[in-house]
Amino acid sequence: MQDIFVSYRRQDSQSAAGRLSDHLRDQLPDVRIFRDVETIDPGVDFVDAIERALKSCAVLIAVIGPRWLDVCDDAGRRRLDDAHDYTRLEIARALARKDVRVIPVLVEGASMPAAPDLPEDLVPLARRNAIELSDKRWDYDVSQLVGTLRPVLGIAEPAPAAAPPPASAPARSSGSRRKWLLIGVGVVAVLAIALSGIEDPKPDPALPAPAAVLPVPAAPVAPHTLSQPAVAAAVIDLTGTWADNEGGHYEVMQQAGRLAVRGASPDGLVYGEGGLQGRSGWVNYVLNGYPLTSRFTVDAGGNNLDVVVTDPATGERQSMRMWRTQ
Repeated sequence: MQDIFVSYRRQDSQSAAGRLSDHLRDQLPDVRIFRDVETIDPGVDFVDAIERALKSCAVLIAVIGPRWLDVCDDAGRRRLDDAHDYTRLEIARALARKDVRVIPVLVEGASMPAAPDLPEDLVPLARRNAIELSDKRWDYDVSQLVGTLRPVLGIAEPAPAAAPPPASAPARSSGSRRKWLLIGVGVVAVLAIALSGIEDPKPDPALPAPAAVLPVPAAPVAPHTLSQPAVAAAVIDLTGTWADNEGGHYEVMQQAGRLAVRGASPDGLVYGEGGLQGRSGWVNYVLNGYPLTSRFTVDAGGNNLDVVVTDPATGERQSMRMWRTQ
């Protein structure tokens, strides 16, 4: 396992680079992340420290913001045209090494620089496939980046902690276990984050871009803070803990007809939001960074859910049942 070098311009993307570094440390705790302001101790030669970090890294992430190309020095000259510019040196030396993956990461709406706008030693950067990190989809976009980094760094996917299925869980074949998990997880997952102040769900949900996961608040969210009218109050209250027969366990919170869910399945963490009208509802959710959508009906007692989950990418559907455990 090797290190990750985060290259950025302080005048362009210092905040985004710091935020990304923090998320990478959370999701890749055994990997050393080099980011100059955090990694270089006082009194240490800046150039020497960067050289050592570049020699040990397997990945260089070039964080590119809207001003990355055009930042100038005090004399009005573009920094990128200076052969001794640190950002240029970092990326150029990484590009020259075949054992380093250079990944351009676009932040704050930046576009990928074109080859004619780059100095000669950075022209290969223009041919590297970039990933965009947007504020609206930050958690999802970072999870996609982490999924790319794991095999490059020789890191296996984390093994999920599987919980034993409830004794009352109905038997089912394991032929398409992953899809069943997505369904069960999806149903409950979506039931939770609506209460955290994100956009109010639409009655006919088209899967939105996954938003950053926010904690479910203890206090209700005032209706006037929502971007759309709240779903009509539901008679059935789904608040509580739920399970599926694949070993997943989830916490559901409900405010009127708005639902939010978070939990863990054998395949990973689930977060989502949805709505409930009468005995029918829907949820949009993310399972390990993969977006799914589902619809469900509630039995008269409010203790069982019949769910149909759809994968928007393929149109494939699956059905399953979930039950209340508390």
